[in-house]
Amino acid sequence: MNYKDLYYKKVIDNREIDMIEVLRHFLDDEDVRCLNIAVGYFYISGLELIKDSFIRFMNDRNGQFNIIMGNETNNRTSNALSIGAEVDEYLENMPKILEVDAQDVSDKTFMQMIRQWIKEKRIVAKVYVGDANYFHAKSYLFFNRNDATTGHSVVGSSNFSKNGLQGNTELNVYSNDNFYALKEWFDTLWNSDEVKDFSPELLKIVDIHAASDENVQYYKPTRETYYDFANIFAKPYAELDENTPWISELYPHQQTGVIDVEDKLNTFGTAILADGVGLGKTRTTAGIIRLAIDKKKNHRSLIIADKKLKVQWSEELAILGVSGEHYDYVSREEFALKKKDELDLIAKEYQLIVIDEAHLGFKNRGTQAYRKIQYVDEKAANLGDPVRGLLLTATPWNNSRKDVLNLGSLFLNIDDIPNDRQYKQYFLYGNTARVINKLVSDDDAFNEFWEDLFLQRTRKTYGGKNVSFAKRNFPIVEIPYEPRKNKLFSDNFDRISKLRFPYMDPIKYVVRDRNEIGGDRLKLLLLKRADSSWQAYLNSLNSILDKTNQLLRSLDVVQHSENQLGDFKAFLSRTYKLDEYLENQVGLLTVPGISDDLDEDDIMERFALDSQIKKRRYYDRIMGQIGDIKWNTAKSKVNQMILDANADLAILETLISEIELAYPKRDEKFEKVREVVLKELSEGRKVILVSQFMITAKYYYSKLLDDKALDSSRMGLVTGKSEENRIGDELESKKEILDRFSPKSKNRIDIFGTIEEINLIVGTDTISTGQNLQDAIVIMNLDLPYNPMVLEQRIGRIDRPRPDEKVNNIYIYTFPVYDAIEAELKMTERLGKKMAGVLSDTQFDDIVLPEYVSYLENAKKKKDNAVEKMLDDTLTKTLYQAGSSSEKHSAAYKEANKRMYDMRAEPIHRIENVVYPNISFSSGEDSHSVAVLRFYYKDVNESDIKQENIIVDFSDKENHDITNAEEQLFEEIKNSLYSTENLSIEKSQKLVFESEQTLTDLKKIFVDKYNQAHSIVEDGMSSLQDNFSQKAAQNIQESVKNPANREMIMSKVTEAGVKPNMIATLAKNIALVDSESELYEIVKEIAADVGMFWQHFKEYAQLFDVNEIEVSRGASVKKVDNRKANFDKSDFEILLANIVDK
Repeated sequence: MNYKDLYYKKVIDNREIDMIEVLRHFLDDEDVRCLNIAVGYFYISGLELIKDSFIRFMNDRNGQFNIIMGNETNNRTSNALSIGAEVDEYLENMPKILEVDAQDVSDKTFMQMIRQWIKEKRIVAKVYVGDANYFHAKSYLFFNRNDATTGHSVVGSSNFSKNGLQGNTELNVYSNDNFYALKEWFDTLWNSDEVKDFSPELLKIVDIHAASDENVQYYKPTRETYYDFANIFAKPYAELDENTPWISELYPHQQTGVIDVEDKLNTFGTAILADGVGLGKTRTTAGIIRLAIDKKKNHRSLIIADKKLKVQWSEELAILGVSGEHYDYVSREEFALKKKDELDLIAKEYQLIVIDEAHLGFKNRGTQAYRKIQYVDEKAANLGDPVRGLLLTATPWNNSRKDVLNLGSLFLNIDDIPNDRQYKQYFLYGNTARVINKLVSDDDAFNEFWEDLFLQRTRKTYGGKNVSFAKRNFPIVEIPYEPRKNKLFSDNFDRISKLRFPYMDPIKYVVRDRNEIGGDRLKLLLLKRADSSWQAYLNSLNSILDKTNQLLRSLDVVQHSENQLGDFKAFLSRTYKLDEYLENQVGLLTVPGISDDLDEDDIMERFALDSQIKKRRYYDRIMGQIGDIKWNTAKSKVNQMILDANADLAILETLISEIELAYPKRDEKFEKVREVVLKELSEGRKVILVSQFMITAKYYYSKLLDDKALDSSRMGLVTGKSEENRIGDELESKKEILDRFSPKSKNRIDIFGTIEEINLIVGTDTISTGQNLQDAIVIMNLDLPYNPMVLEQRIGRIDRPRPDEKVNNIYIYTFPVYDAIEAELKMTERLGKKMAGVLSDTQFDDIVLPEYVSYLENAKKKKDNAVEKMLDDTLTKTLYQAGSSSEKHSAAYKEANKRMYDMRAEPIHRIENVVYPNISFSSGEDSHSVAVLRFYYKDVNESDIKQENIIVDFSDKENHDITNAEEQLFEEIKNSLYSTENLSIEKSQKLVFESEQTLTDLKKIFVDKYNQAHSIVEDGMSSLQDNFSQKAAQNIQESVKNPANREMIMSKVTEAGVKPNMIATLAKNIALVDSESELYEIVKEIAADVGMFWQHFKEYAQLFDVNEIEVSRGASVKKVDNRKANFDKSDFEILLANIVDK
């Protein structure tokens, strides 16, 4: 049947459209949960015609079927009742009529189901007994809930019989316009005296044909067990009003994301939206902001994000109707430079702070940006109007739980944490780095923290309705270089590894064992540039050559100076800008020589990590090292630097000469790239070419722009510099270029299909963050970044949820140069070993992620899937790392919870006198037995410690997930064994005994697990308070109480320009400093001699101010129950169970 005909023609006559097909269609509609019919006559055999759809309707959606039947007959049953019979006679004979019909129902199992539904009062039948001669109605109503005002209706001539549903030529009409009036009519009649309950008689008829044993005993239906399960675990859920216009601009997963994040913000004051690349975190956030405005018209948000994304943010907010009066936008750099009075204003002005790409600058507690957010949070709380904090990141950690905990605790108010959360026991000691370090190792507490505060979905875990993701394809294009170029690539490792870069961080020549991380990173960068393009490689080599020549000129002056020692020291001071530091006492930490393509994120990260105290110590150390240099050292080091510089020059000049001879005439990589670009464009596909280096992007753009085979007016260049962005030869804004490239995704339909639309973009990774460019399905990577997540971000521009399946494939091209890859692999292995004693594993992983190293190892051996495997490994680690995967983040949990909560909201009529009040049985072949226990943890004195509900899957005893148990129970509703006709009493007793034995065997596991987790918390908390910090704070407090110090203290307070009550705040903050803090050495000094505090009071007043140190908003330390559970005294009861008889 073509259902479009139903909605178009609306006539159901059993000729072109069968009534039986219409019934099946609406019963299979997930939104239909109720069916009300009013018919002249009703036959059970009619139900058998729609059996499969009816069973799904009753079981899967907890369906309700209400019947009003009339006092009509048909020819077949006229012999059981005379046409002119009175009502009483009719009611007396009706069972005979239906019993004759029931004999035709061959499926006895179906009859048993009907019997069960009647007992549960989910099939209710009433018969018309009014004054009219006949009840001639023929009405079928399909709807969602009893108070529904909308639904589907069919009215006409069809009775609920085999002939009426498919045999006779009938005349019925479908409508939804008349639904409300028809339902009002039905409800009025249903509740009137004109109808009489016929369900008991109907049950007797069904019993005759469903039962075979008068002594049958009944079991609890699996549906009741599911209902009880839902009452324990279902949580209220909210849904956005689909009639609100802006809701239509959100995909289903974004709609649920708005609700989930809003719930976390309301509960905890903070949330971290960690959806994967391409799922539209910006749009989801716009929905959260819009929802807040709908609730409070003067709601204002502050968005802290990359300044390059300001236009995109404003566009996304505008799509959902959020105007500029409701938010302000500030870059991360600007926020990190805010002064205290500006932070105070922020605390007063905004109700929500959104931090985009929060892993940049906010995953480390030592950053200025982190501390300033803490200050704003504390200030707003003190003003009585707490600010809520929403953090966005696709990478909430980098091999470190600490990152997750730091992000999640940034806005966290300890008093908002429910008392039953294990992680709260840690935060009772304060929201400090020391607490975080202890919490890292507690799996259960970490799981709770993640589940409460984070929401993370990816392409793999998001299974949204009406939305699809295209299949990723990874074409590999190998470059056939001529032999001398291949040799150049293969020789790169040996040559570059010998470079010393003496102009970089020259103090390394004076200080023994000083690491050379900067130079080693530059070696990796050179190899990456060689892989990217010969222009990028040549540009870097020339830059290094210039700096090396400049160094030689400076050293020549020092070498021939009469005051070689003084001039060498002066040279080093200028290199490290010590004069500038001494004059201003400000500035970024500068390691001379690193200036290669740094973008704002790099600068921000450096700025954020280098607080004033670190800078001061760094520069003090450098000045001390320079000051200690002796004449002989100066002379020898100058000579050594000159030797190294000349050796570097020889290598650099050779490399430059070979490149200039080999490449300008022919660039094989460009030729291959051009070939596939033309191929893809000829097939009508838009293409993105991307590189991490601006010079590579400009080089390729220039070559393609001059290509006669391409239309120069239909290509664009996008880099990190606005003055470089253009379409064709004309300067253009980044926004305009991207709009013209992807007009559909950018809502620029005025451009789509016009000559203004372009089909090729060459760009840097500046287009890889936050942009929706899904008009394209092809992206070509001119190089691969050391961090695979950057590649994932690139792909995320085109791999996004799609509202249809018209786009089935996307294409991610790579152009590997295997000799270059071999050189990179050698360098990463060499540097990894070299840095092992200098950097931690995670620090080295920040430079070159392990998944990229695996790619280098597999690139040649497993060509076809090396890139795909690298991405899968990276994303799997991000999502599934131990302790971070929460079932409640999944679409499956949302659907399960909705089913449970909807079931719980409906009334249930329980079967009386069942064999086992808390156990049901079913017969599904693939399902598992499931139980829910209430476990009572008791100590050795049999005193209660704690009780908790535990889910047990008998086939997967490690799986305690709600989602899994709900699925097992829900699937078994249709397989329920209702009575001893289906399962003997002896077999049921055996199954119950075996199940109870299994649960008893698990008792020790539960007790041991509880005690182990409790020991982790107890051991962790016992070391949270630092003795030095406590002693330092106590020394200050005692010093203040000493009258002999009063005059001195007042003098110091006046000199520092602070109020006397500031001292108590400083003491409190000092008590929170732990051994990992950069301030810890100062705290130890104060603990040893409080005079140090007063001697440097002006400086310490700033260092330990709330603006500079971690704050802890919320509860104070409390006594925690440390009793252990005893195996013999602890016990459990079975709250519910469904046992599958296989």
